[in-house]
Amino acid sequence: MKVYVCQMKVLPGKPEANLETAKRYVEQAVAAGAHLVVFPAFCISGSLLGGLAEQGAFLERCRKACDELIEFSSKVDIAFGGHDGLYYAKAGKKERLVKSSLALSEKEMCNIIQIGDLLVCAGCVPYIKEDGDEFQRMLSKKAKEDCLPLLFVNAVGSQNTGKNIYGFAGGSLAFNDNGSLVATMPLFEERGILFDVVYGKVTGGCVKERESTIAEIHKALVFMIRENLNRFGVNRVVIGASGGIDSAVSAALYVEAIGKENVFLINMPTRFNSDTTKNAARDLADNLGTPYMVAPISDILNTIGQSLERCSFIRNDTPMKIEGINYENLQARIRSGAVLASVASVVGAAFTCNGNKSEVMVGYCTLYGDTCGVMCALGDLWKTEVYALAHEINKEKEIIPVASIDVPASAELSDAQNVDEGKGDPVKYPYHDRLFAYWIEKTPRKCLEDSMELLESGVDRYCKEIGVSVDIFNSLFASKEDALEDMKGWYRRFSGIALAKRIQLPPVLTLTRHAFGHDIQEVQI
Repeated sequence: MKVYVCQMKVLPGKPEANLETAKRYVEQAVAAGAHLVVFPAFCISGSLLGGLAEQGAFLERCRKACDELIEFSSKVDIAFGGHDGLYYAKAGKKERLVKSSLALSEKEMCNIIQIGDLLVCAGCVPYIKEDGDEFQRMLSKKAKEDCLPLLFVNAVGSQNTGKNIYGFAGGSLAFNDNGSLVATMPLFEERGILFDVVYGKVTGGCVKERESTIAEIHKALVFMIRENLNRFGVNRVVIGASGGIDSAVSAALYVEAIGKENVFLINMPTRFNSDTTKNAARDLADNLGTPYMVAPISDILNTIGQSLERCSFIRNDTPMKIEGINYENLQARIRSGAVLASVASVVGAAFTCNGNKSEVMVGYCTLYGDTCGVMCALGDLWKTEVYALAHEINKEKEIIPVASIDVPASAELSDAQNVDEGKGDPVKYPYHDRLFAYWIEKTPRKCLEDSMELLESGVDRYCKEIGVSVDIFNSLFASKEDALEDMKGWYRRFSGIALAKRIQLPPVLTLTRHAFGHDIQEVQI
């Protein structure tokens, strides 16, 4: 039996457009001599639909599209995912509808059906960086247990829950009846491939060696940025280029996604910004070939501060003097909420949120400042992973300036964060990233009491469990008591003010099962 696997791009909520895509693949399959065409789950409706899935008019549109695809060709059998399960149409006539799903895990959306001596698994599975090998093993086990060859066909595209944006990766797979993997299809690319299934064996295609995890993450982020900006109708973005690692990596990703001419970089210095970072921002723009502007914000800050100092409340004598942490936050809000938003409006663009998961975890960011933007590209990457991504981007040539990688991570909002003096963020990322991950990535989920108890059991055991070297631990803390106090402080932030910031964050490009938003559902209690 010749089977045409259609790894198609699925547009959520657009059954008519998806129908036309499916028709084109059916025509290709017939021309290739296929006996069976297989499509992903939810290929007509999309899977992440929110309230749209409850609208009768939308469901009727999906039913009509499914019926039209069934009737489209009398020359080939079709298996495809509709809004209510997996359809199998034999020579233009609907034969069965499978509503049950293969229980791969709580997040995967897959239907499975046996067609003759073949298992077809139709999926709509988002890219999750830690799941690839385990998912493949589960499919292999299914083929081996049933002694049948198995074709897994997955959707391509990007869908979202409002707070979380997912990349549907494709990466369709073919297995022989003994569970051996015989073919892989590319990640994040539409593709149709003809397979020949004879006596339990599958031929066609080939097994491609997987890229490194960080290379896959790179590809996933660029893909999701491109897909979602297109969905939002956004052709240009404005990025605040501080000279630091986060904005540099964000800029490189956006340039790959939409082109250098559509990414506008703005450096917004004050007296706290070093020549090191200002030069790095300029070098980044030169390396990328993007439009670049320097827009100092000191005059704006002084004007706001002086204006407020002349004001006072009735029935309250609090002086309106903007200083300390309030002055630091004002800088962040002026940069994002005023300058970036205004420039974006002028050039017909959106502006970005460059925050990473480490900062978001403990609220080391300014509400209505650097938490603003059209979406948060790095919001599911720990800071240490952002550095790894920078090295991946620089694999062939220097795009991210070395200075942005080597300079101490710093917000540069006060003299206490002077990078030329080696000062920087209070988060010590090689250590704190691992501690933060311990709290939210373990199953069952861990809390402060768990990490305190673990540390009390001994530094060696504690460091091994959270995944940090004893040398790093000893370089940061003079005693176990110091580490406990540090731990308590960050957990208070994580479960306190940081929560209010996280739930107001822009949509996060999601790469893990532990992303804030949909995966880690949070409430204010």
